[in-house]
Amino acid sequence: MPDTPVPPSFTATGAVQPGQILGGRYALTNLLARGGMADVWQARDTVLERQVAVKILHPHLAADEHFVGRFRSEAVAAARLHHPSIVSIFDTCSDDGTEAIVMELVHGHTLREELDTHGPMDPHIVVDLGADLGAALEAAHRAGLVHRDVKPANILLCDDQRVMITDFGIAKIRDEADRTQTGTMLGSVKYLSPEQVNGEPVDGRTDVYSLGVVLYEAATGQVPFIAESPAATALARLHNVPPRPRQLRPSIPLGLDEVIMQALQREPEDRFATAQDFSAALLATRVAPLPLHVDPDITTVEPRPANAVTGTTPAIGGTGTADPSTLLLTNERALAPGDESEIDFGPSRSRRRWGTAIAALLLVAIALGVASYLVVRAGSKTETVATSPTTKATTPTATPLKVTAKSFDPEGDNDEVDGQVAALVDGDPSSQWHTEFYNNRTFSHPPGGPGKTGVGFTLALEKPASLQKLTLTSPTQDWSAQVYVSDKLGGTLAEWGTPVDTKTNINGDATFDLKGTNGKFVMVWITDLGSGPPAAAAPPNVTVQINEAILQTG
Repeated sequence: MPDTPVPPSFTATGAVQPGQILGGRYALTNLLARGGMADVWQARDTVLERQVAVKILHPHLAADEHFVGRFRSEAVAAARLHHPSIVSIFDTCSDDGTEAIVMELVHGHTLREELDTHGPMDPHIVVDLGADLGAALEAAHRAGLVHRDVKPANILLCDDQRVMITDFGIAKIRDEADRTQTGTMLGSVKYLSPEQVNGEPVDGRTDVYSLGVVLYEAATGQVPFIAESPAATALARLHNVPPRPRQLRPSIPLGLDEVIMQALQREPEDRFATAQDFSAALLATRVAPLPLHVDPDITTVEPRPANAVTGTTPAIGGTGTADPSTLLLTNERALAPGDESEIDFGPSRSRRRWGTAIAALLLVAIALGVASYLVVRAGSKTETVATSPTTKATTPTATPLKVTAKSFDPEGDNDEVDGQVAALVDGDPSSQWHTEFYNNRTFSHPPGGPGKTGVGFTLALEKPASLQKLTLTSPTQDWSAQVYVSDKLGGTLAEWGTPVDTKTNINGDATFDLKGTNGKFVMVWITDLGSGPPAAAAPPNVTVQINEAILQTG
């Protein structure tokens, strides 16, 4: 939980005690954490019979009618947010002078605890962490809410493999509270944006800045600005440029270094325009296997300066000279990364993939000795081409495998929106393929005819390969699918044999383990269309949407 974890030996004192029931339904069981504004308790909702977290304001704040009014209104506003990486707010509670909000109970630990215990993170984890948080902030910004207090203590690394951000309900209240309150702004000053320090209006770019500070610390082990006092720390960002992350930790990839530095630009208009743009830029820094559907003419490379950012991203401020060993693909067409990052937070933490495939790809190559080598990856298979140290452009002798897509509907008319299926392999995450629209998640089709067991699509490689993973990017919730691999293109489901991997109740993106199976054809068989749109939408309205299908070979 956020705030400061409570030692096991802690004895609860103050306005509430274990066993107390708030609002006639929330039975407090144990104190989880203590913060500068509130305590967090675990409780049992006796009406819905579920475990919840209850954040209870400290008594001196609960006695301030103005503060309580803002506290309630901001909690109600935050309750509108629904995102896998945002802690949900269920209820507010006022009981005989006790003011509280009731939230989703999340089991895990904070990013603050993780960094304090284990130090800086692997850059790949930083990328996925930031991309997930950026997506959550984007959802909040679109709903009209700016968090204002993004910091490691408000970021949860969950036992159920999610990364989540909390405290949307009181972040704005905290921003307007007495900044000398112990544990309120003192813990946040390292992550404040320049406009917050200056008392200027804030918008979503304020959260972009704070998230940039968080990722800077996650990547390097220290915050970009630190001084002898909180006030001096806050003011430092108005006058100084922090050291680049690579100066503190040379193993940080250049692309990640640049993206973090752009998020930390002093002027909001010089940062990423939206949290979504920040998330996309982070994912684009992955030094990952090229997707198999990359165009064969994307082969030339040329040097670039160390402080430039590709595509529409403006150059980042600060010093830096051209690095002849840093090479960039000249074709700027959006490419989706095809790898999967896994983390292990210790015995109680399960491995997980963080982030989704999106936007452009930066490919970094390292010059070795007198003769430089450009390594182009297609899956985990590499082709190495020697170059002269003074060569500006090099063409590899081999090009990545190409893949084509076709819809698969053997139980229907063999045309499951086939006109759009090429979008799965076009390298553009803004395009998409979707199934036909059905009456319900089990493929009942208008005007009430018999349903199907599934629909899907096939991917055909130009030659057989050892297939490692298939990543599907999708906004659809609670859908299910199977993946098959074969050396021949099956016309019926039976001809594909046994699936190599199956996933159910998928929320958004999914990565399937193809287990190194050798084959030329892959078939995705969707068996459940998911929860579909709001019930108010008239059927037929249920479909699965997939933006990209990215294969990784070995």
